Amino acid sequence: MKIFHVSDTHLGYTAYSKIDSERGLNQREADFNDAFERFVDASLRDRPSLVIHTGDLFDSVRPSNRAISFAMEQIRRLSEAGIGFVAISGNHETPRLSETGSVFRILEHLENCDLVYEGDLKIIDKEGVEILALPHTNDERFKEGTKKISEKKSENKRIVMMHTGVVGLGVFRTNEINELLMTSSEIDREADYVALGHYHNFVEITDNCCYAGSTERASISEAGVEKGYVSLDLERNIRKFMPIKTRKMIDMPTIDVSGSDAASVKKTLIREIESRDIDGAILRMTLSGLSRDTQRDLDMNSIRRQVDSALNFELKIMNREEEQLIQSENPHIGRLEEEFSQFLQKTSAENFDKKRLEKLALDLFARGEK
Repeated sequence: MKIFHVSDTHLGYTAYSKIDSERGLNQREADFNDAFERFVDASLRDRPSLVIHTGDLFDSVRPSNRAISFAMEQIRRLSEAGIGFVAISGNHETPRLSETGSVFRILEHLENCDLVYEGDLKIIDKEGVEILALPHTNDERFKEGTKKISEKKSENKRIVMMHTGVVGLGVFRTNEINELLMTSSEIDREADYVALGHYHNFVEITDNCCYAGSTERASISEAGVEKGYVSLDLERNIRKFMPIKTRKMIDMPTIDVSGSDAASVKKTLIREIESRDIDGAILRMTLSGLSRDTQRDLDMNSIRRQVDSALNFELKIMNREEEQLIQSENPHIGRLEEEFSQFLQKTSAENFDKKRLEKLALDLFARGEK
């Protein structure tokens, strides 16, 4: 049985002031729409039996009519092709007050579509696969839901769907005010697959659990990270990340301009810009070692003219005073799991099995928590 796992499509997302001239909407909203439509196109081409969406279908609790209409159109395309669609609500589209109601109600009439958004665990049977869907909710109901999942026993194939951050051997979170968190040791190891949403990069957390990531980049910190979805074959226990074409996002390495005058800095920036294909890209450049006097003398107008073809250009400047402040700050010491994860990432894995070591450490930390 082939299943596609997609997440964090954030329909209705907007940024910058550029307008898509053909459609008359914010260009970044158009980009997020295009990414989701490309996913649906791939689904119609490759014909999975089921699509599961692990939250943040929309970017806000109250998306525009335009965003709702687009979502309905794309999900209807899946429905008419006989492809089931199961989605849970994420933190972006879950209202803080239950009286507000959920935008998911508008989509409930679509055939072959199961939407889980009322805060409690729901069990759905799809072609012999048991789906345990836990939407975004408050901390207490989330803990109750994860407990029920851990206690659930089944002889059928089983998929768990959640929208949450994970802390443990790695830290996968966004630091949003209303995000839910669970530890790596709480992941259901008995499930055939645990599908997570919320963290925007594709990451395999354990042998049976991963984030699909988002379908478009919402932050410059995601530059260079492929976006897409997960293709899952439950029978053969095979999963593969499938990339989707997205808008270029370029976060250039920090350029040290210590001791340079304004003319030299300008020449360096223009040379770096011309060495890259920035047409239509979201671009950020970072300068270090720039004195305040040189910054005042910098001809920003001529630099901006060099990036006219980019969708957006950001010049991040760390002057000498800011660098000294950063160096003088007290270092942060995180949880044991976080510190071990960082150590492991920096250590060569040539002489040992890193995944096996992670599993052993995870079990050890879990025993220590009890």
